[in-house]
Parts: sequence; C-alpha cells; structure tokens
Amino acid sequence: MNYVFNVLLLVIGFVALVKGADFFVSSSSSIARKFRVSPLVIGLTLVAFGTSLPELAVSFAASLTVDPGQTADIAMGNVIGSNIVNITLILGLTALARPVKVSETMHRKEFPYMVFSSILILIFSIGFQSDNMIVWWEGLILLVMFILYVWIMIKTQKQQDSSLDIQNISAKKSILLLVIGIAMVSLGGYMVTTGAKGLAVDILVNLLSMTETKAVTLVGLSIVAVGTSLPELVTSVVAAKKNENEIAFGNLIGSNIFNVLFILGLSSFVTPLGINSDVIIDTYLMLVITVCAVTFSITKGIVSKREGLLLVFIYVIYVIYIILRAFAIV
Repeated sequence: MNYVFNVLLLVIGFVALVKGADFFVSSSSSIARKFRVSPLVIGLTLVAFGTSLPELAVSFAASLTVDPGQTADIAMGNVIGSNIVNITLILGLTALARPVKVSETMHRKEFPYMVFSSILILIFSIGFQSDNMIVWWEGLILLVMFILYVWIMIKTQKQQDSSLDIQNISAKKSILLLVIGIAMVSLGGYMVTTGAKGLAVDILVNLLSMTETKAVTLVGLSIVAVGTSLPELVTSVVAAKKNENEIAFGNLIGSNIFNVLFILGLSSFVTPLGINSDVIIDTYLMLVITVCAVTFSITKGIVSKREGLLLVFIYVIYVIYIILRAFAIV
C-alpha cells in the first residue's frame, strides 16, 4: 500500500505548491508595491519567480535529499519536462482559449534569450564534461546568465507601462502570507519529491521491472513536470481570456528562462545534477520544440488556435514517446 501513500504525498504536495506560490506572489507583490517598486519590475521578477516556485522547490529539494555520492536526476528531468509542458501543452491550451498575440519586443529580447538558455543547457549536458552531470561551476555560469537576463529586462523596459494587477494587502497580512507561502512551497516540494521517487520505485520498478533511473526520469518528465507547471497554466489561460497577451506568453517565456538559468543553476551549484541519455534526448527535443513555438509566434505575430491545437498534439505524442521509451519499446 506504499503507492497509495506516495500518491497522496504527490496530490497534497501539488496543492501546497500551487497555493503556496499564489500566497507568495500576492504578498511579495504587495510588499514591493508599498516600497514603490514599479509593477513592471514586480512582474519581471516576483511573478515569474512565483509561478516557477514549484519547479524550484522540487528541483532544490531533490538536490538536497540525494544520498551521498549520487546525483539529483529528478531535478533535471523536472525542469526539462516543465519547459516542454510550458511551450506545448500550456501555450497550446492558452492559444485555444484565445489566440495569443506576440509583440515585437519579445522577438528581440525574450525569444533569443529563451532559445539561448535552451542551447546553453544542452551544451552543458553533452559538451563540457564526461561525468554525465552538471556540476557547481556550470551552475554558477547559469546563475550569472540569469542575473544578466533580469538586469537586461529591467534596464530595457523600465520606461514602459504595465497593467499588472497587484492586490493591496496590509503589511501584517502580507508578511504572514509570505511566511505561509514559503513554508507551503518548501513542504510541498519535499512531499512531491518524496512521493515521486516512492511512486517510481513502488510501481514502475517493483511491479513493472523498470530500471530505477528510467522510472525516476519518467515520473520527473511527466507527472512532476505537469504538476509543477500548474501555476503557469492558470496564469496564462486567465491572462489570455482577459486579452493580456504580454502576460499570457511572457509568463511562459520567463518561466522557461527562470527554470533553466536559476533553478538548474542553483540546484547544480548545491549538488551535481545527473544527466542520462534520456534527459539528453529530451533536452534536444526541448530546443526543437522551443524553436517551433518561436517560429509560430514570429511568422504572423500570433499563435493561432490551429497552432495551439498542434502544440497540444505534440505534447501528447511526446508523452506517448517517453512512456514507450521507459518500457524499452522504442
């Protein structure tokens, strides 16, 4: 019956992650507004950070809870899987809710940086080492690139307006919600990591005779990746229905960049992140899918409903592929 307990850990962990991230965004944005921080800066930093908190919590928890001498394989799988979910399933569903218009500023700044971050992590995965892991100095480079990205975004857009709606919450309530949010995200990250590993071993390894590496990779790329991407899904679909296209698409782009540069950077700085052949293949796929999504965006300046349906279809094919691969059928 261990698998029932692990499923409960996953479900409760996901709820804690999503609600904790919501508390964090609301409270930290309100606090920042009280200190006269512009809505744009809040959107570029706190909101993007908040919607990526689940990925951060899971990957960082995975890097902290590995046994001595091992690598945090689920951390890498979670980030790569989440990025694929963002630019296929979530962008696709967002476009189906309402076609997503894309501004020219994204063509010049956000898109190139998103593609660059995907190429950078692929290079680190296969190019600079023979130890099949991303180590501390590569994580440090990723963190430096993230700081540079935030600096560029703030410097080049500081004169622009933002329609970001920020709740006006009292100082005491903001601080309380901030503490609760951080606690819920931290606990949720631990629960999801523990539940995912347990589920992989109990069901996929013990019952279905899958290798532990393939089992953990599959769970990280699928269940955990979708669960930790729930804040991005809610934010983007709601923004699209309100015709806030900059927020709808910008949230996904910012989240993907944040996931690769900050989350993988911080996690690998703490503990080496395992790179197996499956993750390398998925990193290639992430880059190809990213280029496809960018192409859809810049050809007509819009991601149409037809293209959104195609992106959802690509995600379905991807999930079928990683399941068949895990069972050594492909």
